[in-house]
Amino acid sequence: MNIGLDVGSTTAKVLHMEEGEIVFSKVVPSHRWIELIDDGLDDINIVSTGYFRKKVPHFAAITEITTASLGAKYHDPDAQVIVDIGGQDTKVIDLSNNTFVINDKCSAGTGAFLELAAHYFDIPVGSLGELHSKATKGAQINNTCGVFAISEMISQLVGGFSMEEVIYGLHQAFALRIAQMVPPADTVMLIGGTVQNTGIVDAVSNVLDSKIEVPGTPQLVNALGAALYRERLNDGR
Repeated sequence: MNIGLDVGSTTAKVLHMEEGEIVFSKVVPSHRWIELIDDGLDDINIVSTGYFRKKVPHFAAITEITTASLGAKYHDPDAQVIVDIGGQDTKVIDLSNNTFVINDKCSAGTGAFLELAAHYFDIPVGSLGELHSKATKGAQINNTCGVFAISEMISQLVGGFSMEEVIYGLHQAFALRIAQMVPPADTVMLIGGTVQNTGIVDAVSNVLDSKIEVPGTPQLVNALGAALYRERLNDGR
């Protein structure tokens, strides 16, 4: 059994692999990560990753840069650029040139930014994509810094834009912020829990001149990469 345990700033994910096949996965809030560890499970089977990777049981703890690369290649061996949108940071990994950049100094372009806006307007985070899809146009949001963005959103709502149009504009501003980090590429793979928001996927598609790929379970790609890393250790690679 090869187990990948990804404990991020918002959620914890576990994924089990046997003979190269995914046999189990589960996601819980990060503070409940212990629920992902079976009683009697030997730490030697676990490779951890994520923000709290060194605080949980593990045989090896590795960065999300490594796990994202392995997990993305599992889904698409020809993957060129990965954009990992997490709760507290966003990572852009250029597999073609073996480089990466991280936005971890500001919440702009991260899941926390969207959660802040959703919470302020009393909107379930899971509803943002649906609101985005109902807009026929977008309100212009220039700021991607939390407090200023919310102030601008309020201004646009008072000015007559609908909530759907304001959310659409928020997603566009978010995508433009991320696009500044992304190198030219034929294909860009989006991963991370934030990518479950279809509005973000649409917005990024609108601002990048690249084919956008989204794995079936984007939230689990790093846990998958950790399990694949454990498999490689077993194989002596």
